[in-house]
Amino acid sequence: MTVLVLLNASAGTIQRADYDVEAFVRNGLKARGLEAEVRMAGGSQIAEMAHSFVSAKTPGDKSRTLVVGGGDGTLGCAASAVAGTDVVLGVLPLGTLNHFARDLGLSNDLDAAMDTIAAGHLEQIDVAEVNGRVFLNNSSIGIYPFLVAERTAEQKRLGLGKLAALGPALVRTLKASSWKRVRISIGNGRSQKALCVFVGNNFYDLRALGHRGSLTSGELCVYVVKPQSWIGLALLPLKAALGLIDPVHDVELLRVQSLEVKARRRHLRIAMDGETVEAIPPLQYRIRQRSLRVLAPAMKKVAPL
Repeated sequence: MTVLVLLNASAGTIQRADYDVEAFVRNGLKARGLEAEVRMAGGSQIAEMAHSFVSAKTPGDKSRTLVVGGGDGTLGCAASAVAGTDVVLGVLPLGTLNHFARDLGLSNDLDAAMDTIAAGHLEQIDVAEVNGRVFLNNSSIGIYPFLVAERTAEQKRLGLGKLAALGPALVRTLKASSWKRVRISIGNGRSQKALCVFVGNNFYDLRALGHRGSLTSGELCVYVVKPQSWIGLALLPLKAALGLIDPVHDVELLRVQSLEVKARRRHLRIAMDGETVEAIPPLQYRIRQRSLRVLAPAMKKVAPL
């Protein structure tokens, strides 16, 4: 087995650690019988290194595993390279929130994550994509990408963590105006103004704090935020965090396999797995069923809701 481990040097856990994470992972995997090449890299380098690893297969390679340590954005970049190939993805949850690792059934404990990698249990799960770019959790259009961008700016300006920067970022976002001009068309010629459109890889249960019971149901979960007062809009992030979103009055739910989003703008700022990118509309979303091979605990079979 060929195993390459890429660790994002700027990941939250690595930044806070008072020990050598790179050596800890290398020694931990070796103690579990895995000889792995471990590299520390900048977040912007992970995608390129993952693509290089996937394309560098030699005739003698029987199986290859790419282990990635970082947050959801880092894992999404790696998944873009791995999805649809025979390379297996291993996950070390080293980010701040680690939503994907949680829904995969992993704890945030690094030793437990290495146990899962060494056990070698393989699951094939869905990924979603927009205009050919893969995401593992969700993508949003409208107010949320601006909130993410402002949160990042507040983190840099004030030296805060993600959660602490959220409040000041929300205030600055509500004072802005550029996101308010977004008009979105969603399928079959239907057009409406939307404060936010949330597209999830599989169903997100808002009553369960946004958890996913399955990563293999083969559908996109689309929430369109309904018109809100300014107070209601300001309270939405808090309501989502507490599982208090009203599925009747706050949002409209669509469960589809593909989705086209149009806008009368040359570029749209969108959020993907907690990071923002610029995209050119129309946005073509689709689900790619069971296209990612990942090392995980045995997943529970959950009946569709």
